[in-house]
Amino acid sequence: MNRAATVLVVEDDAAMRDSCAKLFRLEGYQVAEAPSAAEALKEIARRDDIDVVLTDLKMPGMDGVTLLKEIKRLAPDVDVVLMTGYGSIQSAVEAIKHGAADYITKPFDTNELLMTVGKIVQLSGLREEVSRLRSELRRKYRFDNIIGSSECMQAVYKRIEAARNSNSSVLICGDSGTGKELVAKAIHYDGLRAEGPFVPINCAAIPRDLIESELFGHKRGAFTGAVSDSAGLFWAANGGTLFLDEILDMPYATQAKLLRALQEKRIRRIGDAQERPIDVRVIASTNQDVQRAIRDSTFREDLYYRLSVIRIDVPPLCERREDIPALVRHFIDTFNETFDRTVNGISDEALDILTRHDWPGNVRELEGAVEHAFAVGKSHVIQAGELSIHLAARPGPGGHDVKFQTLTEAERDLLVQAMTAADGNKAMAARLLGISRPRLYKMIERHRLRD
Repeated sequence: MNRAATVLVVEDDAAMRDSCAKLFRLEGYQVAEAPSAAEALKEIARRDDIDVVLTDLKMPGMDGVTLLKEIKRLAPDVDVVLMTGYGSIQSAVEAIKHGAADYITKPFDTNELLMTVGKIVQLSGLREEVSRLRSELRRKYRFDNIIGSSECMQAVYKRIEAARNSNSSVLICGDSGTGKELVAKAIHYDGLRAEGPFVPINCAAIPRDLIESELFGHKRGAFTGAVSDSAGLFWAANGGTLFLDEILDMPYATQAKLLRALQEKRIRRIGDAQERPIDVRVIASTNQDVQRAIRDSTFREDLYYRLSVIRIDVPPLCERREDIPALVRHFIDTFNETFDRTVNGISDEALDILTRHDWPGNVRELEGAVEHAFAVGKSHVIQAGELSIHLAARPGPGGHDVKFQTLTEAERDLLVQAMTAADGNKAMAARLLGISRPRLYKMIERHRLRD
C-alpha cells in the first residue's frame, strides 16, 4: 500500500495502550487508540483507513473475540491481532478460526510485535496488489474490448456471452491471428471464474514426451530428469481456467488422460498413486480442421465432443472487412502509447489499401502493418507510402495492377523490409511480419541474410 498503514490499538490498560501506540508511531505507522471494544467499533465506523486492529483478548465488557466478530461483520478487510496471556492461548487459537490474522502472547518483545504486525501489513499490501492486477486484467480483456460490429462477429459475441455465464468446456476454432486467445481471456476475465487463475499452454510448443508432465505434474524420481515434485498446470489452474492452445497438436495418448480428467474432474501426477480432485474450466483452441483430424485418427472424437460443449468459430479478417477501420483506430491508440507518438489517424488512401488487402495473417498481420507504419513513418496521419510495399503494391480483390514476383523473391523482400524497419531487432521484425521468432530465424537462414 502507498500510504502509511494505520493501526488501531485497543487496550483498557492506559499505560500498555500508550506504550504500543508510541512504538508504532516511531516505526512510521499512523495510530489510533481506543480504551474499549465499544470505542474501537465507533472508531472503525467513523473512518475507513484502519488496516490492523491490535486488541487485548480480556477486557471489561466486550472481549477481544466478540470484538473480532463485530469487526469482521463491519469491515471484513481489516486484519485483527489479539494480545493474550499464556493462560488464554486456547481462546486466541479459537479466534484464529473466526478470522483473526494472528495472536501474540504477553509479555511480548517489541521486535516480535513489530514483526507480527509488519508481516500482516505486507500481506495486506500484496492482497491489494493482486486485487488491483486482477481488476486491470478484467478491464483489459473484458467482453466489450473485443473490436468489431460486423454480422459475423455478432454471432461470436452471442457464443462468448453463453460461455462466460457457464462453466462448460469451450472449443475456439479459427485461423492463426484471428484472436482466439483474446476470446478465451474474455470468457475467463468477464465470467464466473474471473477471480481464479488463467493458465495458458501452447500444446505445439511443448515437447511431446513432456506435455503430460506439464499438464498433470509428476513426483520426484518418476522419470529421468524429475529431480523434484511438480504440481502441473491443471493444479495451477485450480479454481480458474486452463487454456489449451493448439489442442490438435496434443499427442494422442495424452488426449486420453485429458478426457478422463474432464470427465472425472480428478488428476493423477506421473508416479503418484493418489488422485486429486480439481475444479478447472478448460478452454481449447485450434487453427486446424478438427473434422479432418478426427478422420485421420490424430484427434479423439470423444474428446472433441467433451471439449466442444460450446464451440466458437472466429471468422478470418477477410470476412469482416467492415471491422478494419475500427481495428486500425485501436492499433493507432495502442502504438501512440508504445512509440510515444501522436498519430491522429490514417489517410483515406492508406485505409483503402488496408481494407482491400486479403489479410492471410488476419488481425495479427493488420496489427503488424500498423506497427510498421509507426516504425518507418514520421507524420501525424498514416500515409499509403508508410505501409509495407507488399500492401501498397496490391490493389486487392478484382485488381489488375499486381507486379508479380516469385514467392521466394517476395518473401526475401518482405524479410529485408521488416528487418530494416525494425533496425535489426528480430522480435520487432517478427511482429511486423506476424510470425514467430523461430520462423523468422529460419527465414533469415534460408535467405542467407546477415544480421
